[in-house]
Amino acid sequence: MASFEGFEPVFGEVVPERSDPGSGLLRRCLFHVYASDSLHLTVHVTDFISGAWETILSVSQLDDMRDSVGIGGSWSEFLDYTVASLKSENVKLLLGDHSISKGVESARLVSQKAKGMPRIVVPLTKMAESSASEAMATLSLELFKSFKRKQHLQGETSTSAAANDEKDKMDSTHNQLDVMAPSTDHRQDSPAKQSAREANTIKPSKRVPAHRRTRKRGALLQDSDEEDG
Repeated sequence: MASFEGFEPVFGEVVPERSDPGSGLLRRCLFHVYASDSLHLTVHVTDFISGAWETILSVSQLDDMRDSVGIGGSWSEFLDYTVASLKSENVKLLLGDHSISKGVESARLVSQKAKGMPRIVVPLTKMAESSASEAMATLSLELFKSFKRKQHLQGETSTSAAANDEKDKMDSTHNQLDVMAPSTDHRQDSPAKQSAREANTIKPSKRVPAHRRTRKRGALLQDSDEEDG
């Protein structure tokens, strides 16, 4: 079943427009779109001085709006398109007729995801003074909460990024130390390998040439007959 379960509040700024420009100063307005419950979407628009305008849309009303706008697809796709339109730069507040006694009693919040695409038109009516004050207070508080949540998320992201940078620096330092440190492979060799390496490193003794060796004279053995003769 279609619902507004999990709908994230949408905030925005809009400059009002009206057909009778000589009826007073136009102040920038803020709008707040949120799910008041799982079946209703509430829209508040205010300049915090002249008052506030409101509409409450049920699931069935928004579904009828989808048919009139002419956007196909599923319910969730239409809801995503509506949110994208409200977050875009193409949002206008069209004020109705202005009267001296009651001011502007009606308005329309018009948004579209991009120029040339279907427009989402939300009709608004002016709120009573007491209800308008409550709507302004709710908008201010929820906007502050949204700001704090965003600030907290940015802080977590910055902390995580700083931790990763510090880890990368430590890893780089360790790698440099490993390159500069003397090799310790010989310490891990077995005694047999050490003996073989020592044997290979012993220099051979110098060989004395044959012509420089000292000859030892041997005794000549002669026969006694030769001596007698």
